[in-house]
Amino acid sequence: MPRRASLRGQLLLWLLVPLGILWPVGGTVAYFVAKGFASSAYDRFLLDSTRALAAQVKDAGPTVRLDLPPVAMDILRYDKLDRVYFQVRRGDGEVLAGDRGFPLPPVKPRFSDGPIFYNSRLHGAAVRVAALYLPSAHHPAAGRVLVQMAETRVKRDQLTREILTGVVLPQLLFILLAAFFVWHGVGRGLRPLKQVQDAIAHRSHRDLSPVIEEGAPEEVRPLMHAINDLMQRLGNALAAQQRFIADAAHQLRTPLAGLKTQTEFALRQTDMENIQHALRQLTTGAERSIRLANQLLALARAEPEAARSGSRQPLDLAELARQVAADWVPEALKKDIDLGFEGPGEPRPVYGDPFLLREALGNLLDNAVRYTPHGGKVTVRVFGQKHPELAVEDNGPGIPEAERESVFERFYRVLGNGSDGSGLGLAIVREIVLAHGAEIRLGDASGERGTAVFIRFQRYREG
Repeated sequence: MPRRASLRGQLLLWLLVPLGILWPVGGTVAYFVAKGFASSAYDRFLLDSTRALAAQVKDAGPTVRLDLPPVAMDILRYDKLDRVYFQVRRGDGEVLAGDRGFPLPPVKPRFSDGPIFYNSRLHGAAVRVAALYLPSAHHPAAGRVLVQMAETRVKRDQLTREILTGVVLPQLLFILLAAFFVWHGVGRGLRPLKQVQDAIAHRSHRDLSPVIEEGAPEEVRPLMHAINDLMQRLGNALAAQQRFIADAAHQLRTPLAGLKTQTEFALRQTDMENIQHALRQLTTGAERSIRLANQLLALARAEPEAARSGSRQPLDLAELARQVAADWVPEALKKDIDLGFEGPGEPRPVYGDPFLLREALGNLLDNAVRYTPHGGKVTVRVFGQKHPELAVEDNGPGIPEAERESVFERFYRVLGNGSDGSGLGLAIVREIVLAHGAEIRLGDASGERGTAVFIRFQRYREG
């Protein structure tokens, strides 16, 4: 099973992992900074000692010598932690005083008028060396006098560790404190989500009222708004389902009761002619019941909430209308109706559910053929470039202008048209049209009388 992700854990991960990475980086930087500070501080002390030693170099007589009493030399070498070395030598290499084996400075004398600091090794130990070149006025042939002092690195390393410890350990403590406060802060910040969870968990399954967004944090409001939107859509779907169940129960009760009555009447008859008449009535009632049931099922599929989950795809409106019109030719011929199709010579792409669009056009043609008298005319047209339109026109009795909005309501029938329709055809068409984001309107046919139904689609554009 997939591991459940914790929002608190994710936040802590994204906050503390960068801190955990930056801590050793900061420690490394602090180490080099501390090392530089320690080296700079002790270099100054070492340079002062070197200059004090250089001040004792005497170059006034026939020879260059170091005038340093043994007591002063002991004081110069004294250090609790480090070993101190010194050397005074002439430019020709002669050592005037001090320790042997001193490494020469890495910089030549002519480039080194100031002090020179460098790291080296002396008697097997790592040392820091300070060097000064002194000019020899009385003995120029011997070259400059080199004064060097060196000390081991114990004090420097100890100071570096102390500085590093004083910087890195507080940083680690701050990271741990940050983790503690972030953990509790995230829990406190997520408390509104827990309140939303409790508010929804304690609701009845029939309570679809909106979750109160007042007082919620700005980051939680989009989630609560989405939940409220889902509640509203779910409420609309349940209301549509209840409405459909009520309509179906009401509309199916009458034809089923009629079938039962006709069956009982047929069972009581002994005359074959009466029995045949009753059976024909049963057939007619059964056909009406089948048509009504099919239309109710089509209405349920055409509900906007149900239609959204349908199979949408790009399709050619002109080709779809031509195919559906061809399927209805046999029904039109039964009433001697001239059923024609007028379409463009190029595709009219739209985006929709082919099954539902066929259902919509089929209901329009059913109404047109049903209400158009014998010998009439029905025309299916597809036109429009930017916004493709589908129109079904007939020369039937037409629909009064005052009733054109009402005919889209379920089970509404125009009185006096002599038809036995269920009043669901245009309601189904409207639901399908709305589910596709299209527009539907009624108008007058191009002849003297009749009805025209226009459906205007949005043009489908790839990408």
